[in-house]
Amino acid sequence: MKKKVFAGILCALAGITVVAFRNVALWLFPIAAAVVSCMATYEINHSLGIKNKAMNILTGFVSLVIPVSFGFRDAISAFGSDLGLNLKPMYFILLYGLACFIIMLTDFENIKFHDTTAVIVTTLGIPFAITILLYCNEIDVIFPNAGYTKSHGLFLILYVMFCAWVTDTFAYFTGSFLGKHKLCPKISPKKTVEGAIGGIIGGAASAVALYAIFENFVFPVPHKSYLAVALVSAVLSAVGMCGDLTFSVLKRNCGVKDFSNLVPGHGGVMDRFDSEVFVLVAFYAIINIFGVTF
Repeated sequence: MKKKVFAGILCALAGITVVAFRNVALWLFPIAAAVVSCMATYEINHSLGIKNKAMNILTGFVSLVIPVSFGFRDAISAFGSDLGLNLKPMYFILLYGLACFIIMLTDFENIKFHDTTAVIVTTLGIPFAITILLYCNEIDVIFPNAGYTKSHGLFLILYVMFCAWVTDTFAYFTGSFLGKHKLCPKISPKKTVEGAIGGIIGGAASAVALYAIFENFVFPVPHKSYLAVALVSAVLSAVGMCGDLTFSVLKRNCGVKDFSNLVPGHGGVMDRFDSEVFVLVAFYAIINIFGVTF
């Protein structure tokens, strides 16, 4: 128990440090996101039983490059222009998919088609999701006419974390004290309907409370978007639970309890980011499709 608490405190301190200095040391946030992405994809490859060195090296490299390419996109674009090249990520993603299938052909007895497709999905999807944290941080640059400031970037980073991790906490405690009806007994026997409801309510309420603090004491121009925050938060909390269950299915299929033992008592990086990945992707889609502003 002491190791679990100590490990949790260290991880929290590391995360706080990265967020606190994200706009001071501009390289820190993209590099931290790249490291987390690489570790998460490695854990999934290991769980899937991918032992081909070329496949592991390639997927590790791509999972590093995706966050870095966003964080340093202006420098990369300028470098490409100097060389007369169009270095848009989409073209490299297409080549990456082809490369994975070519590697499969060279080792088809050990790498199956479903393994290859799973690797492509996870090594593109997870780094992309984590890169959305960088997107949140630069929301004032991406939407220059929406009234966003640097303080909104900090809020959005904390907001998506609240919708995932605070939801998990409320779900755990509500389920522990009030849980009677199993939610998905064949996937995760300990999760209950009561816990899920408590998680959504608690996650949404905490996100609204976070917004209230920023709106009243931090944001230079109040937006008064409490209803939008409440509705989006409830949706993201529910989506985060789906992410947790989805990766539980993956672990069951792979026959593992945790993706790794990197963090004592907590599992691996992917065990901490399972719900966060779904929340980030859903958040990115919602604010772009529906034009939601906070």
